[in-house]
Amino acid sequence: MAEEKTMIKLCGLWKTEGKEGEVFFSGKLSYSSRILVFKNKYKRSEKDPDLIIYLAEHKPKEKAAEKTDSNDVFDEIG
Repeated sequence: MAEEKTMIKLCGLWKTEGKEGEVFFSGKLSYSSRILVFKNKYKRSEKDPDLIIYLAEHKPKEKAAEKTDSNDVFDEIG
């Protein structure tokens, strides 16, 4: 009987374009970490990898508090 191999899904990846036009893929592993996959810009031979994977801290974007009263905005400004 052949041994069955189990695959574990880590995350989905999205194609993204960086500020300088470079294409890379990114996805969220958990609430606190993300994975980034870049083309290896330093590939010199066929033995070098095509892609490099980085693990980075995920910093969620702060959502602006919804304002229901315009006076709240002025109270925060001073």
